[in-house]
Amino acid sequence: MRGLVALACLPLCASPSFGSGDDGVAPRYELRLAAESALDLQAFWEPCVQSRFGVFDATPALHAPVPARATAHYGADAFRAFVPHEPVALGEVWKVEESAALTFLRQFHEGATEKGRERGEVPGTYACLRAISDDAFEILLRVHAVFDLGDVLFKPAQFEGRLVVDRASGTLRSFRLELPSRNPNVDASRRGNSHRPPRADIGWMPRMELSSEQSPAVTWSHEVPLEEARTALRRAFYEFASLDWLPLDEALRTARETQKPLHLMVLLGALDDDSC
Repeated sequence: MRGLVALACLPLCASPSFGSGDDGVAPRYELRLAAESALDLQAFWEPCVQSRFGVFDATPALHAPVPARATAHYGADAFRAFVPHEPVALGEVWKVEESAALTFLRQFHEGATEKGRERGEVPGTYACLRAISDDAFEILLRVHAVFDLGDVLFKPAQFEGRLVVDRASGTLRSFRLELPSRNPNVDASRRGNSHRPPRADIGWMPRMELSSEQSPAVTWSHEVPLEEARTALRRAFYEFASLDWLPLDEALRTARETQKPLHLMVLLGALDDDSC
């Protein structure tokens, strides 16, 4: 149990325009990717070390997970869907073709798919221009997908990606796509049959990651703080993310001051991802 969380019905203020010029209009950047650029990605996948009902241990693909390909080579075409077709402002969010991330996720398992068999899932991918300098830019990604393992549907909470590209040449510098290691961060649903009932499980998987060799660190001239960029992507998936989430004591005080009602929720797991 993660505790009681109170929701105060107060919309958040609009996000500021990052890097706005003197006229208050944020500059827009044309981002390009060189056709001949490529990266090799290594896959790391550790088993679930904490769960409630044993579905992970009882599922061969999850008990001792082995990536379908330990290392894979990706050309520019695989990454092109993450780069916007039109100029974008710093902090701007755009929708990515849903199937784009599956090319990468199938390095873990060929069962990676956009949608599962259950209600409540929010599939898809959104991207945000998080940082830029004279010589590079970084795109932050949030990916929701599931893995169909036959009689088990495996649902990671989300994947976060960080793509760094050289601005002058369009060359890929680095890429990482990983399951955030918060507890819980994975869900598994087993179909029932004549020998056993259906079963759902939730747990924590310490590492599920694709990564390239890291390029030298970049000193960004303009950037959106990471947590603010993550919030912008979360709002793209969930409308309720535009509301203030407050601890109970603070929410009660705010409700009295503003004379507004509260929505109270008790959460088992997380509300703002697909882990439960």
